[in-house]
Amino acid sequence: MQRVKRVLMCRPTYFDVEYIINPHMKPHAVDQALAMQQWEGLVAALESQGVKVEIIEQKPDVPDMVFATDQGIVEGGTVLMANFRYPERKPETRYYRAWFREHGFEPRELTKIFNFEGGDALFVGKMLIVGTGFRANVASCEELADNLGIDVVPVRLVDPLFYHLDTCFLPLDADTAFYYPPAFSENSQGLLKKLIPNLHEMSRTEAEGFSANSLVSGDTVILQAGNPTFRKKLEKLGRKVIEVEVGEFNKSGGGIHCLINTLEKT
Repeated sequence: MQRVKRVLMCRPTYFDVEYIINPHMKPHAVDQALAMQQWEGLVAALESQGVKVEIIEQKPDVPDMVFATDQGIVEGGTVLMANFRYPERKPETRYYRAWFREHGFEPRELTKIFNFEGGDALFVGKMLIVGTGFRANVASCEELADNLGIDVVPVRLVDPLFYHLDTCFLPLDADTAFYYPPAFSENSQGLLKKLIPNLHEMSRTEAEGFSANSLVSGDTVILQAGNPTFRKKLEKLGRKVIEVEVGEFNKSGGGIHCLINTLEKT
């Protein structure tokens, strides 16, 4: 199993909910001091696992800049940058592009015709699964395949509450994953069953509790606190679980995985 070696996170200095672009968002409901405390707790959990945490500083005009995984896909020394659907998030890209360049990565762009966000892209082994329907356009998958030189499989999301793939799908390794079936079209449910030998269901309560929005590193899963039934499911599969509370970020529709962009694995 691959372990996460290095990640990028954005310090939530100005984090708040200032607009609504998904059903979770609660304007101006964030306790900013608590959000910073929770973010620091997540950093500590990562560092306890030997993960090096790189930090980009948040700018005041981009409240969702804290969700680092959405910025794009890092593969080796290149980064395929996101093309955000909503104009509120597009300004984030220039700050991340500059950080990547300054730290030795080569940012690459899609054509800007089709939307794509990193929260909709999850690897299962060497195959990239992309959630389409809300933020990523299905036509972006061909561009992703061409740019990354890998197999890309689109699946269609149908429940607005699960607007990104990482809110309803959690790969544990090349053969094992959890998913919340009603978040996907019937055809996409069938496709996932064919592609993934050990595909397990999560309940509505577990999905709404951001269980899928976890970070997997080797046999360890960093999980949103308050999901006891999902923790038991993970432990039954032999996974070690570290619980971290990031509830303030849930108010914007994000969780643990959203806050972390993986730069390097071993």
